[in-house]
Amino acid sequence: MELKTIELENLKTSPLNVRKTGTKNGDDLIPSIQAIGLLQPLLVRKTRGAEGECPTGKQICTGYDVIAGQRRLAALNKIAAQQSVDPVACVVMDEGDDAAAIEASLMENISRLPMDEMDQYKAFVALQKQGKTVEDIALKFGVTETKVTRCLALGNLIAPIQNAYRKEQINVATIRALTLASKAQQKDWWTLFKSDEYAPQGSALKE
Repeated sequence: MELKTIELENLKTSPLNVRKTGTKNGDDLIPSIQAIGLLQPLLVRKTRGAEGECPTGKQICTGYDVIAGQRRLAALNKIAAQQSVDPVACVVMDEGDDAAAIEASLMENISRLPMDEMDQYKAFVALQKQGKTVEDIALKFGVTETKVTRCLALGNLIAPIQNAYRKEQINVATIRALTLASKAQQKDWWTLFKSDEYAPQGSALKE
């Protein structure tokens, strides 16, 4: 099997989806995906006969059937209707792979990873100290390298901001911008944030 990112438009639900019950519309997953991304990748298999010439030219089109992750796919499609969505983390099955076994293995790994992003950061840092690379960590937990890199960037934050983020006092977009700021800039922003003065957030802070 192979972990790769695939454009959402190239993913569709397979009639062979391993989950036959409890396949709701995925609405309950939307807040989590928007806040911290897709923790567990979709399990997919290449669609037979999906390669061919695109109507727009010579580009090769490749489609994938989602074997496991129907609710996650539904949630991603609803998010995509409102905003742009990054390519989706997927585990591409090889011929002869056992879908149920792979899904169970992924769930076992993900269950070791707390949902709180600061806890994820600590888990990833602990693995880094053992000599694991970003790629190693991504493969272990079935997430993208981008997800790991973004999570590790939380280590650039000063302690008060880390604590406020853990308490959900600062939104994700603001945190992403703060990870790019110097310690001095973070301290200046934190002073504004704790005062009655205006502290820019999200895209305004990034600008």
